[in-house]
Amino acid sequence: MHGNGNDFILIDEFENVLIPEKKKSYFVRAVCDRRFGVGGDGVIFVQRSDVADAKFLFYNRDGSFAEFCGNGMRCFSRYVVERGYVDEGIVKVETPVGITEVEVWFEGSWWIKVKMGKPTFDKSLALEKFEVYPVKIGVPHAVIFVDDFNFDFYGVSRRIRFDENFPDGVNVNFAKVFDRRKVFVRTYERGVEDETLSCGSGSCAVVAVGNRLGILDRVVDVKTKGGNLRVEINDEISLTGTATKVFEGELFEIRL
Repeated sequence: MHGNGNDFILIDEFENVLIPEKKKSYFVRAVCDRRFGVGGDGVIFVQRSDVADAKFLFYNRDGSFAEFCGNGMRCFSRYVVERGYVDEGIVKVETPVGITEVEVWFEGSWWIKVKMGKPTFDKSLALEKFEVYPVKIGVPHAVIFVDDFNFDFYGVSRRIRFDENFPDGVNVNFAKVFDRRKVFVRTYERGVEDETLSCGSGSCAVVAVGNRLGILDRVVDVKTKGGNLRVEINDEISLTGTATKVFEGELFEIRL
């Protein structure tokens, strides 16, 4: 499945755990390889929950565990509704950072609105000749506003991603503001170690920082390389977009 081109492999463990916890990281690295595996930006494990409607576990492509993923949550939520594990409407999802409320409905396409929680901000930094705004929305992000992309996007992104100011690493988001309700975002994601076509939590991070700085409104359309998202700031941030199912299959040659 993918959310705006940010693609994931979903493994259904709702009835039975298929990949032992201690082997999940290795499995993810193998299956996400785009030449020797299926290929993906990460793996989502769909599990039963004792405290919510379903449980969301997410691993980045490099096998590292991540607490949350906005685009991945949309794919997960569509899946559990389509599969019949949960009814359409409000879905409560258990994640490592708490229970998230998601709204799922079909209107020509599957639409999913994810409550992303409240951002936490840190003081800005001067890095690579840019003003960098750290913010955490489930996972850590660095937000940088630019007038254009006439710079070494990959080189700068990697240096910020591994900068000593971010001991746990950071997702790096560059944003060009068109007006108060429209912004274009490019994201270099830790764990993927590359640019992804879209980052849901990164889009939320950009709007949160932009609103705090007074350059973006509370409802903003975010354009990414993979498509459009809508971010709204109320008591907490919400993210709305689609989720696309590409194919289903069976694995035979992944040895653990």
